[in-house]
Formats: sequence, C-alpha cells, structure tokens
Amino acid sequence: MFYRETWAEIQLDALGRNIDRLRLSSGKEIFAVIKANGYGHGDDYIARKAMEHGVKMLAVSSMDEALALRKKHINAPILSLGFVHPRDAHEAAINDVRCTVTSLEWIEQASILPHENLIVHIKVDTGMNRIGVKSLAEVNDILTICDTAGITVEGIFTHFSSSDVQDNLLTQQQYDKFVEILSGTQREFKWIHCANSDATVHFYENVCNAVRCGLAMYGYSSYKTSLEPVMTLFTKIIHVNQVHPDETVSYGATYSPKETEWIATIPIGYADGWNRKHQGDNAFVGNSACEFVGRICMDQSMIRLDKYYPVGTVVELLGDHCPLIPMANRLDTIPYEVLTQLSDRIPKVYIENNRVVGSINPRLASYH
Repeated sequence: MFYRETWAEIQLDALGRNIDRLRLSSGKEIFAVIKANGYGHGDDYIARKAMEHGVKMLAVSSMDEALALRKKHINAPILSLGFVHPRDAHEAAINDVRCTVTSLEWIEQASILPHENLIVHIKVDTGMNRIGVKSLAEVNDILTICDTAGITVEGIFTHFSSSDVQDNLLTQQQYDKFVEILSGTQREFKWIHCANSDATVHFYENVCNAVRCGLAMYGYSSYKTSLEPVMTLFTKIIHVNQVHPDETVSYGATYSPKETEWIATIPIGYADGWNRKHQGDNAFVGNSACEFVGRICMDQSMIRLDKYYPVGTVVELLGDHCPLIPMANRLDTIPYEVLTQLSDRIPKVYIENNRVVGSINPRLASYH
C-alpha cells in the first residue's frame, strides 16, 4: 500500500531471464549481487527470485545488509564483499555469512576471537587498490592461519577496475596476476570468482567457476546484450496549470516560458533520489516528451506538457522511453548511481506472470 503517486515496478520474470542468460553465456555459476538494497530494486524479492533461478550465493556489502536478509528469512549463502570488523566475525558465523579476508591483519585478529564455523573468501588486490592482499606470501600466510585456527576458506577472488572498457589491457593484467597467485597457492577452492557484470558479458577466462552479477542481472551492461531492464519508474500528474510568459517556475526563477504553456507538477524530487541535474531532461506522457522545467525540488518537480492532461495521468520517468544508460550519460554519472540513489520514499511493486505479487513501502514498514 502507498499513498504518494510515485512508484517503481519490478519485473521479476525479466530478472529471472537475465540470470539464466548470464549463466548460459558465461558457462559459470552465478553469485547475485544484491548490495545497496538490490541496486535500488529491493533486496528480499530480488533475493528470492534469484534463488529460484539457482544462484549459488548472494553478495552484499556489509554485515548490516546480510543480517537484513536473514531477518527477512532469506536462507541462501551470503558473502559480505566489504569489510566486516574482526570482532563481528563470530556474529557472521552464527548467521552463516561468509566474510571477506581484506588483509593479513584481519585474519590475525579474527583468528584469536571467537570464530566457530567461520567461512571466509580471500580478496586478492590485483590493481583496484581498495581492499585485499597483494602477494602470494600474504595469501599463503592467511591459508596457514585459517588451517591452524579451523577457519574454512571457501573461496578466493579479485575485482576488476576497468572491465567496462573493451580491450582494456588492465583487466587482462589483473586477471594474469590473479591466476599467478591462485596457482601459487597449490590449493583447491570451492569458489573462485573474478568477473563482475561487464567482465561476465565480454571477458573470457577459464580458472573461475562463478561470476558476480550485479548491474547485468538488473538488465544493464556497457556492452550490447539481450538483457532486459527490470525496473520502470512512474509517477502521476498531481497538478496542472497554465503559466504565462511573464511568470517563472520553481526555485530561483530559472525558467520562464516564451509563450503560455501547460505545466504539470509531479511528486518526485531530490529527496527521492531524483537529482537536480534532471532539469532539462525529459519525462514521458505516453509517447510525448515532457521537459523538466525549473529546478527540481525536494519533493516535487515540474514538467512542460505538449497539451493539457488531467490530474492522475501516468508519467514515465525510467523505462522504455527513458532508458537508464543514456539518462546516466546526460547526468554525467553512471547507471549504478542513478539506481542506488532512488530512496526508500519510493514504493516498489513486484510483478510476475503479468500480475502483482507483492509490494514494499519501507516508510510504512508494510510488506505484502
């Protein structure tokens, strides 16, 4: 249930088809990346659909995100890709959350604290210079500590910094370094993974048995694919009036029409994650482009109509007429940022087999 006339529709069948295509094209198992509230799509419905389509792991950024899934009764294996404080490793083990070993110091601290049934993946830093260990010696020291302390090393992985650039030499260099370190361990791991979404789509490698799919799972890639966008974003006109050439629109009086125009107000603004840079961009009423005029407000925005439309008319903000990647380019940002900045003020409606199967409105804490 929601009362504000702005909502996102999430096509769960499209998500499932994307997962199936990514598995088929990569020939590897899928780790579903659902950090940042499923890239703005909602974590629990996304997690359940991903599990239905056979993903082997759910990947999040933190213990908070992992425990939020557990509280929603998601029972799949979960890997925290980000830093978990060593003091919280015991809590992770209790909740069957895999931790990332971010450094030699991390495992040294975690191994002397309570850690029964702790499962970890070792992060190898091959060039991102964010978290992880850089040398074979460090990896082998971590393995020795884990063996001694009874900590299960389930996986090893790295992360590419530039896989969105085709034929980028750095990706190959990172991969070669990862393979060199992996070979040097002379160990077998249940899970070996290095490819993020773009690398899953276009970079061939043969040592890993899993890929981490985030943005591609939701329907987007830097490369041409058959993936389907999962989210559409809609609002409705809540007010319509005529604005004359001697009048201005919104804060700062940055827009004044050259002739009398129909201006509609819609209930979305920067508090919803609808960036002020959208001024000058287009929403769509049917097939008609309607420019955002005047500054985007905290809760509302104004669009110029091509003709009069009544209050209650549906407006598309993200979808077939307003595709995400060109939108992100116009905003001088990336698709990830547009999606993850959509706030929890926007309810989500989940659709499967052409019918609504659920909705989430976090502001009312209502789950149906």
